Amino acid sequence: MKGGGWGPAAFFLGIVICLGFAVKGCLDLPGKIAARTVTGVREGVAEVFVDLLHVRPEIREGTKVVWGQTSARTEVIVAAKKIEVGYDWEHRWLGSRKVIRLTQTYEVKAGFDLGKSFWVELGPGRGQATAHLPAPEILAVTPMGEVSYRDEDGWWNKVTDEDRSKALAALAGEAKRQGERGPLLEEARELAGGRLVDLARAKKIRLQLDYLKP
Repeated sequence: MKGGGWGPAAFFLGIVICLGFAVKGCLDLPGKIAARTVTGVREGVAEVFVDLLHVRPEIREGTKVVWGQTSARTEVIVAAKKIEVGYDWEHRWLGSRKVIRLTQTYEVKAGFDLGKSFWVELGPGRGQATAHLPAPEILAVTPMGEVSYRDEDGWWNKVTDEDRSKALAALAGEAKRQGERGPLLEEARELAGGRLVDLARAKKIRLQLDYLKP
């Protein structure tokens, strides 16, 4: 009778233990789902940046850095434009005037310096993230074709090779300034930003963009 009595009790105890594990599993499930979601967003954001900019950004959860920044490139160019630039220079000495006049077409390229610090902050909601990006800048100014060059010597104030070198450097500097003043930087911002948002959306991530000051 005693041996037979243990059968129902053991069966009941087994059911209680199984129910306990089941309840614990249900209680832990939201945490596991949330953890997988955070991991998925983190990995998805990293893939978006690697695909477009060839860099894995620093990723933060609140104030905690969970992934450091790594980059296969130091710069990424996303927009380019050809512009024609002119530069006039003159110098007077004891009434004698020398002049240099230059015209050159340049290809001006804009993009992002990936050596600068930027990061992605996960949250605040599930599947959300904010990318704090470096401001776009002019990364390259490349002459196209031959420069149009003309100089005039004064009677005793002659154009020197140093004058010519400085004038050419000033011409390239003017091309960079025109690139910065024109729409090229905004174009780079829109092209890169729009593509990042689209790539993130395809991974079910809502990505906000915040550009850091230059």
